Amino acid sequence: MKTFLKVKAESLGFDLFGVTTPLPGQHLEAYRVWLSEGMHGDMHYLERHLPLKEDPLLLFPEMQSIVVVACNYWNEAPTALAASVASYARGEDYHGFMKAMLESLGQSAQAQDPDFQYRSFVDSGPLMERDLAQRAGLGWLGKNNCLIHPQKGSWFLLGCLLTNATLAPDRPFENFHCGSCSRCIDACPTQALTAPHQLDARRCIAYWTIEQREEIPDALREPIGELLFGCDICQAVCPWNERFASPTPHAAFAPKAWLSDKNLETLVLMTEHDFMIQIAPRSPIKRPKYRGFLRNVSLVMGNQKQARFIAPLQQALKNHHQDPMLVNHFQWALDRCQRSNAMTTHAIS
Repeated sequence: MKTFLKVKAESLGFDLFGVTTPLPGQHLEAYRVWLSEGMHGDMHYLERHLPLKEDPLLLFPEMQSIVVVACNYWNEAPTALAASVASYARGEDYHGFMKAMLESLGQSAQAQDPDFQYRSFVDSGPLMERDLAQRAGLGWLGKNNCLIHPQKGSWFLLGCLLTNATLAPDRPFENFHCGSCSRCIDACPTQALTAPHQLDARRCIAYWTIEQREEIPDALREPIGELLFGCDICQAVCPWNERFASPTPHAAFAPKAWLSDKNLETLVLMTEHDFMIQIAPRSPIKRPKYRGFLRNVSLVMGNQKQARFIAPLQQALKNHHQDPMLVNHFQWALDRCQRSNAMTTHAIS
């Protein structure tokens, strides 16, 4: 059955495949400490999920094995938008199509063996996926906490198939190949990587532009720069990606049209209806919701300080004058654009 699953997974488009056991993860204690120190910010669901991560059998009592798969999502196709969106989020929502791929894998196994039972998870169940992936032999955990494959880099999304089938586990990946390199730590604009394997989500750009939907602290606004949604910096600078990363073969990760068809001025004036129709469908961009998206757009505009942003930001202030959070961010961006324009005008005169 393991050979069948591996061949089928490859035919479905999964780039990596491995098998491990449902034992508690080796990084579980470090994870408990991370939670106890509050480094998860306001992601309280991580606390609620802890018992399930401590004992995966609570998710599926009949489980004997865990199949771990991965999809390469790195897409280097250029877009015209003057802002950066994390590579995984520029196309279709991976939760949907990777879930369908995993379900197809499980159903194919059931067709071979009617006693085969399974549950599939794609970044939505309370599993320590990266820990499981390391134990399944797919790579090591880098200093930025991403799983790194020695021949393919780290641009991967993980999925898990929990099954009652007894499959031979793969040998865990035990070597650590980051050495003395600290590029990911040094490159983080907000110093969210406080040490190797230590991520303080309260300073992480991905956390603030994706998970948080309210006000972003003043001290983090300028370091966010042109990052509209998420952050790839700690992976982009990784030598393993510079050397081994290859573009994804999955068309679902190709950038959506709005990333080239629209500009920041258009986005900041977008209505909620337009956002739900033109941006959100089948896209991770819907995660911070409409207000969070507009907030992020305004920060990018404020960091670019362009005179052409003044009028749309003034209009956005009028459109959302009853929303204190948005007013705060629009005003911050507007002030920076106006000051920059005044300085440029004064220098020319």
